[in-house]
Amino acid sequence: MKYTVAITTLIASAMATAISSDCPKPSHTATVTGSAPASSSTAPADAAPTGYFGVISSRSASPIHLQSLTARGGKFYLGGGPPSSYCPSNLPAGACPPGNTTVLAGGQGTLSLGVVVPGGQEVYVAPGGALQYTTAHSVSKPEGSDVTGFSRTAPADGNVYGYLDYETGFVACPAGEGEGYQVFGAVEDGEFGDDCLGFTALAGKFSASLNNLDMC
Repeated sequence: MKYTVAITTLIASAMATAISSDCPKPSHTATVTGSAPASSSTAPADAAPTGYFGVISSRSASPIHLQSLTARGGKFYLGGGPPSSYCPSNLPAGACPPGNTTVLAGGQGTLSLGVVVPGGQEVYVAPGGALQYTTAHSVSKPEGSDVTGFSRTAPADGNVYGYLDYETGFVACPAGEGEGYQVFGAVEDGEFGDDCLGFTALAGKFSASLNNLDMC
């Protein structure tokens, strides 16, 4: 199932938060059962955008419409709170950017968080479908994770946003009261309840400095 939208009029609102020196631990997991349709967008296959970018969701007349994709506690969410980030305490004041927006890089096969740390922070789809990312200074992932199914296309026809895709589409499931919707790759072996929603991921360019900020 595919969803279309007049993306020239979309405006994403960043969720403000201060940089934390103590990474919070995940406090929940999404509970999903049954089956739900996935969604994926289409765009010219020869477009190959570069640079950092952010993502907002598109699914008209739904609770997840125009929600920012947020990295939090090792997973990704639409709504439900700000990103979790970490600025090393030994750095001088102002060395880290504001931790109020989740920024991505790549999207041509592989995908990562837009951070500048040794080894980076790789984005992957874990077994069962959860969209997750590695911790700073680590490449550890669950066995069987998919790291190469992503694609990104540039804006076309005067639109502000391009698209971020996963090969089987993205789906978001309620993650508990006040926690928003957890994001999954719509994998064949995933169990997604009727309250899960397929959506289109709209990708917009981000150009701020990202040095020293880790996501946790």
